[in-house]
Amino acid sequence: MDLGLNGKVALVTGAATGLGYTYAEALAKEGAHVALTDIDGDGAVKAAQELSQHSKVIGFGLDVASQQDITDGVARTVSELGGMDILVNNAGLARGKWNPLSMPFEDWDTLLHVNVASLARLAHEVRPHMAARGGGVIVNQSSNSAYFKLSSAYAVTKLAVSGLTIGLAEDFEPDGIRVNGIAPGMMTGRVPQEVIDMVVSAQTLKRRGQHEDLVGALLYLCSDMSSFVTGQTILVDGGAALRI
Repeated sequence: MDLGLNGKVALVTGAATGLGYTYAEALAKEGAHVALTDIDGDGAVKAAQELSQHSKVIGFGLDVASQQDITDGVARTVSELGGMDILVNNAGLARGKWNPLSMPFEDWDTLLHVNVASLARLAHEVRPHMAARGGGVIVNQSSNSAYFKLSSAYAVTKLAVSGLTIGLAEDFEPDGIRVNGIAPGMMTGRVPQEVIDMVVSAQTLKRRGQHEDLVGALLYLCSDMSSFVTGQTILVDGGAALRI
């Protein structure tokens, strides 16, 4: 199926490894030109080299906590790839115990700056470039932990991402920009086994998610198949939020 992404220009944050890399790879395989960015600049360059067989791809360092990096990174993407159609706000930090107030407030500042404020800053930076092309798509990374009763500082920031997604969708609509989110569940990664067992046992689907499980949601939201969808956050979590 042709998703109409061939030749589109996408910027993906946190794309050197993990889920961000999977997102960038999926877009590149659909023919999109992709800027892979990461605080690990060398890793982003290497990742881009691995994907260069699929489409025009560049990789460079971008710290989403730095406004200058955001400004320069968006400008570089537009200059080298020819525009801006898709922003995938994937980069983020995971820290903090279940009790939000157990975390030092200076860590709160960092978490809110990286997980929430940087998404708004990036969206603001890409807006005029998307508007110049008649519109675009922004996909924000939330988490299903945002919907659990047992909360953490990380979960609070991800609930804020879902709220930000709604606000940006309303604000950016006049420029033809749709804004949606993806809320993954328990994915592959370094998580204590007892936490894995607890979460999986509460899910409807009894397994951990794979990064590839999120590709369908990403491509749907980035393509015209979702042209009547904005302000939504799609849960991709094996049914965990139905049970906890």
